[in-house]
Amino acid sequence: MMTPEERERAVQDMMAKATLEERKQMKAQQEQMKRELEQASPEERQQMAREAHMMRELGVFCKTLLPDSADPDKPIGTVAVLAAMAECSSFEALSMAIKSLEMEKQKAVVRTFITMEQALLKHATEADATALRELKIKPEKKRPLLLLLWVMYKNKTPDAVELDEHVQQYVDAGRSFATQLFMRAQVALPRQRLVQPTLAVSRTAALFVNELWSHEDDDCKRRMAEILAPADTPDAGLPYPKLELKARTVKTLELEQGNAGDLNSVSCSVPAVGFPGQSISVQVELVRLHAGLGNSAPVANCEANPQGILEAYWLYIEGHMPGGKPNALLAAKPLTVTDLTVSSCTSAPNFVAPKEAGEYKVTAHIASTSVVGCDMSLTLSFQVEEDDVPALDDVPVA
Repeated sequence: MMTPEERERAVQDMMAKATLEERKQMKAQQEQMKRELEQASPEERQQMAREAHMMRELGVFCKTLLPDSADPDKPIGTVAVLAAMAECSSFEALSMAIKSLEMEKQKAVVRTFITMEQALLKHATEADATALRELKIKPEKKRPLLLLLWVMYKNKTPDAVELDEHVQQYVDAGRSFATQLFMRAQVALPRQRLVQPTLAVSRTAALFVNELWSHEDDDCKRRMAEILAPADTPDAGLPYPKLELKARTVKTLELEQGNAGDLNSVSCSVPAVGFPGQSISVQVELVRLHAGLGNSAPVANCEANPQGILEAYWLYIEGHMPGGKPNALLAAKPLTVTDLTVSSCTSAPNFVAPKEAGEYKVTAHIASTSVVGCDMSLTLSFQVEEDDVPALDDVPVA
């Protein structure tokens, strides 16, 4: 795990990566918190301290999750995400709690962790099992990771490990902490323009909150469908999403002037052609093939859902950078559904075309942080041509 000094540097690095506007907002928030702290009750001060602690943990998590500089566009796996989370100082309490037990109980807890790791290595997906096997760290530093992985895999092998009250408490505490950190990271990472960490956290969060282990496994999809619409009340639930992704690149000006044509038109499948510095949009339509199914009343009327959101997805636009530079996250836009009869969600985030002429690529990613098996992506291209219009200074005067 990180030392306190390393954690402090991680927080400083997170601040350094923030934009000027974000730093201003952070400073204003800190000043506001200071004023509120001076007027706060003891209970409110405790809440502020907890929030400040979570922000420090977020800095550690984001820092640890930074991609390898030698291969910055390499996808990040589930084990790597949870291992980064296990570096947070909150998990130091786990080792302290185990050491505080009576010797016989300590031995029993350690045996439980050994059995847990064996079960994970046997039943985890090939990618997760390989990553766990290749992780060379001391047992006391691996235990937080095992707890987090067990949250995801316990439903796959419910009888493989018997948890006593102590280990169950550790699992519950780890689940609660991780859920809070995932919620914060889903907002923080896109601001840092980090593609692979953003996608990895989104994928892992969906698995973790549903206590499932794979986005591709048919058993996981079946279980996800039952979570959305329980077997005892199938008519009172939400449908499992069936989605189709459509997208194209188009000049932003054409969209704004209504000259872009219909996204579904064959003639509109031609990649956008623009000049350096011109605004290019990625026009996206997420088609809901399951529109009209399900019963929204129990979810829409829930006090915990005042906005009535029934489905939610993230649209991430990844810019493929030339010259060996790491790809960049150009946009992160939420797509929400508040009416189950709606046939599609649309968005058209834009960016500025590169200065150099040539062909470029972007990838539109769809992800859900709450439903397993909804990830989709589509890679598109656009062309930047040299602008042969002379600058004003170069125009000859008659």
